Amino acid sequence: METDPLPRGRRPAGVIPLMAGGLVILWLGAAVAAQDPVAPPLALALPLQAAGEEPASFPGELRKGSQEFTFLVGYGDQSELPKGVSKEDREFLFFTPRWGIVLTDPVGEGLWRGGLEFVTEPSAIITTDTPRILSGGIAALLKYNFYTGTRLMPFLEGGAGLMASTDRLEGQGSSFNFTPQGGAGFHYFLSREWAFTFAYRFWHASNAGTAAPNRGVNANTFFLGLAYFFP
Repeated sequence: METDPLPRGRRPAGVIPLMAGGLVILWLGAAVAAQDPVAPPLALALPLQAAGEEPASFPGELRKGSQEFTFLVGYGDQSELPKGVSKEDREFLFFTPRWGIVLTDPVGEGLWRGGLEFVTEPSAIITTDTPRILSGGIAALLKYNFYTGTRLMPFLEGGAGLMASTDRLEGQGSSFNFTPQGGAGFHYFLSREWAFTFAYRFWHASNAGTAAPNRGVNANTFFLGLAYFFP
């Protein structure tokens, strides 16, 4: 019978306060950003305005060359997908700055109107269980933003990355892994530049057969963050 390379983890009691503190900081930053009266012009296509009306306080569409900088805090829970692969209930915290650049002017019509964006994300990842494992990685993704003409901008995204860890994750024969991932989310604009961000991703880590075992680690991950868009 196969023996797990790592013992079943124990969750520290301080995880919930840590996550709550991070969310409070993000919301305070969002409130300050929304009240900032000084805002540089953006390379954005604003929603059409009737003559004499004030310009919209949120972007309608992002133009080619517009950039995004976002800081995300995430939580991941190890999943048993495929069924029976993951044998531990391990949890992860993600700290992820993100930079992106819009590759296209608006395309499509109706519900499909949007634009394609390239995104790169360095990440620090911490397992909340013991033994605690620290990981550092970087990922590249393609992100499609849907332009609704409102403060809400949904998106789909997917890509892959590399990750190195201080120890082997459960089910992995190497501390170096590949991290394909994909999911969906939305930006909710507080002003023309600042937006609250929420995202869900299915996150996978494995060594692609370069070491044994290679059962793979799967996690459902949820991210909250604050984004700034600029030309």
